[in-house]
Amino acid sequence: MSPILAPQKPVEISLKVDQQRAIVEGKTSVPFQTFITLVLQRKVLPLMKQWGKEPVIVNSELLTGLASAPQDSVENRTKLLLVTLGLGTVLGVFALSSAQLTLTFLNTGLRQREFLIISGGLLGLAILTVMLGRLQRTQRNDRIEETIEKIASMLPK
Repeated sequence: MSPILAPQKPVEISLKVDQQRAIVEGKTSVPFQTFITLVLQRKVLPLMKQWGKEPVIVNSELLTGLASAPQDSVENRTKLLLVTLGLGTVLGVFALSSAQLTLTFLNTGLRQREFLIISGGLLGLAILTVMLGRLQRTQRNDRIEETIEKIASMLPK
C-alpha cells in the first residue's frame, strides 16, 4: 500500500443520535462530484498546510477507485498537445492543398505574394505559440501568488 493510502490511527468522533440515525458532529456529507468540483476549481495548496493532517472519512470502494484511477500527469497532457498539433498541421496542409487545387481548376493560382503572406502568418503564429508556452512554464507567477497568499493569511481578518 502506498504511503498516501496507509491506514491512519483511529479517529475519535462525536455522534448525535437522531431517530435511529447517527450524525457525526462537525462533519458534513457532500456528494463526491461536488467535493471533486470544489477541489478542481479552487486553489487548495494553502489549505493543505492547514488541513493536511486532518482525517477524512471516505467510502472504502471510492478510495480504492481513486487509487486505481490513472494519473493525470504533465506527460499525458504533453502527448495530447503533440497529437493535437500534429493533427492540426496535417489538416491545415490538406485544407491548403485542397484550396490550391480548387483555385487551379478555376484557372486562378496562388502567386508568390500570397504564399509569402500565408508563410508570414504561420511564422507569426508559431512565434506567438512559443512565447505563450514559455510564459506558462515560468513558475515565477505561482511563487509570487503563493507569497501574497501567505502574507494575506497572516493578516488579521
